[in-house]
Amino acid sequence: MNKKWKKLMAMALAGALALTGTMVLGGCSSETAEERTGGSDHPSDTESEETLQSPAAEDASDEKIKVAALLYSRSFEFMVALDTGIQDQCKEYGIEVTVLDGNGDSATQITQIEDCITAGYDVILLSPNNSEELVAGVKKANEAGVPVISLDGEMGEGCEVLASVTFDNYEGGKTAAAALMDIIESCSVLECSGATGAYHAVRRGGGFEDAMAENNAYTVIPNDCSWDAEVAQNAVVDILTSNPDVKAVFTHNGEMVRGVIAGLKQMNLLKPVGDEDHIVVVSVDGTPAELDYIREGVLDACIEQNPFDMGALAVTIAYEYLTGENTAPEANQYVYPRVINKDNVEDPVNWANNCD
Repeated sequence: MNKKWKKLMAMALAGALALTGTMVLGGCSSETAEERTGGSDHPSDTESEETLQSPAAEDASDEKIKVAALLYSRSFEFMVALDTGIQDQCKEYGIEVTVLDGNGDSATQITQIEDCITAGYDVILLSPNNSEELVAGVKKANEAGVPVISLDGEMGEGCEVLASVTFDNYEGGKTAAAALMDIIESCSVLECSGATGAYHAVRRGGGFEDAMAENNAYTVIPNDCSWDAEVAQNAVVDILTSNPDVKAVFTHNGEMVRGVIAGLKQMNLLKPVGDEDHIVVVSVDGTPAELDYIREGVLDACIEQNPFDMGALAVTIAYEYLTGENTAPEANQYVYPRVINKDNVEDPVNWANNCD
């Protein structure tokens, strides 16, 4: 048993359980990564039940590993599915898990980190509301010897994490650009971006704009829509009114697609895929709503990031570290983008097709 595990288990036995954990049970149900894909690059769920018996837990008088998952917000379908992926993998390993909602507030998440330290959790999975604002909280965990795995985002400088598990956002942006250019040969493109400075927005926008800049047949018009559908709707109306040469829209997330569709409808520009006046729309996430828009013929493609695999991978890293199987995990680990369009929208490998 490694020294870190001994220290953490001592904390777990000494600390009172101060948090009231709430679980999201509805939304999405997941298979293992291998069941979905027929194989996986991540060693998330291929072990036998015998292998899954934690030797560390046995040495600690059958005390279970305790994981706290701090999600910045469960108001998005993606976050609900991420929650499910975490809980399913914890169940596979016999891990006790508490999932807390940060409600999009960094101060709340810092308080939750402090509470987790006091309560003696063995590891914290942190999906940060703002990577820079959460540095102070992660530093407190560092000082207390509680390992932190950042999830769906990387932390800012000044603190240490055991590993970062996230979507390859830069590659996702590049993949979106390639998908868009495959559909339409030349035009101006409205880019409905996430909040300025946000980790995901910077990288998705960077990948998209870098790829689009390689072809001078396209002009990208970036617009900060703060991940919000209503803001995206207003941007579509304002920018397409003043720029009639805009024939395509790229959104940084699935939520903004709803606003884009509403804006096009408001302007009487919502035409089905294949119509000569159709405005091409490409997005990132791969939510159930996006797949429905593809089925309806108003969304051309979405770039999937799989939250089930992301959550499972983070739990596996935590489990293997705490049991001594892998005490030096790779620092940056990714879930990679996939293009979903009308040709594969019904594929069971799509995470959204595993949602109720």
